[in-house]
Amino acid sequence: MPLKNLEGFGRCLSDETAIVTGGGRGIGRAIALTLARAGATVAVVSRTAEQVAATVGEIEAAGGKAIGFPADVRSSAETGAVVASVLEKTGRIDILVNNAGIFVWKAFADLAENDWDRILDTNLKASYLLIHAALPALLSAPRGRIVNVSSIHGTVGDANVVAHCAAKFGLIGLTKALAAELRDKGITVNALCPGSTDNRTRDTQVPDHKSPLTEKLFADDIAQAALFLVSPVAETMTGSVLDVWGGTQVKIKA
Repeated sequence: MPLKNLEGFGRCLSDETAIVTGGGRGIGRAIALTLARAGATVAVVSRTAEQVAATVGEIEAAGGKAIGFPADVRSSAETGAVVASVLEKTGRIDILVNNAGIFVWKAFADLAENDWDRILDTNLKASYLLIHAALPALLSAPRGRIVNVSSIHGTVGDANVVAHCAAKFGLIGLTKALAAELRDKGITVNALCPGSTDNRTRDTQVPDHKSPLTEKLFADDIAQAALFLVSPVAETMTGSVLDVWGGTQVKIKA
């Protein structure tokens, strides 16, 4: 992953600990790598042990610090265990990035109740569970930071993704309300809304965009926005929704 766009941030997260969910692939992997390059010890959380190990290995190979936790973030018992283990191993939690999510393209008439529950639990409830478990540690951190990865579908409704929209709109509501509640505690809570992103790219050197506002996003584009939100540069931002859409266009039919 290129460093050229991260040079201004340097090692701004040195000595801090970050939890990144959905960190085994795609946007979560990119965020984990980026925060590690900025000096954080990164706790990589994902359901798939092999993907967790791969991301941890990449971070360590690049000279960073990481610990891995295969876990189902829809489970309060497992999220609580992750938080307890991170505190045991690092003594602190400064940053929480709720990125875990699933995407199901299905007409509403065909959307079964178990589809709805699975989508809402992964894309919304999991963030509640992680924040609830990590909040005492974040309150004791010098500067607690929470980033919730929503979606373009957190602000724009679209056909065949009703449950996804419900969850991602809800995640923005959670972000704004919690930001208001934690403002006087010094914790910032912000949301990221990625557009269409190439989550399959695993290259260590992501090519430059020739036309950033017309091309599909790379996971690294979202990771750099996440780094901005958890860095000291964004210390005055809370309750914000940062759109990173790249070449994604919202089509409005007449």
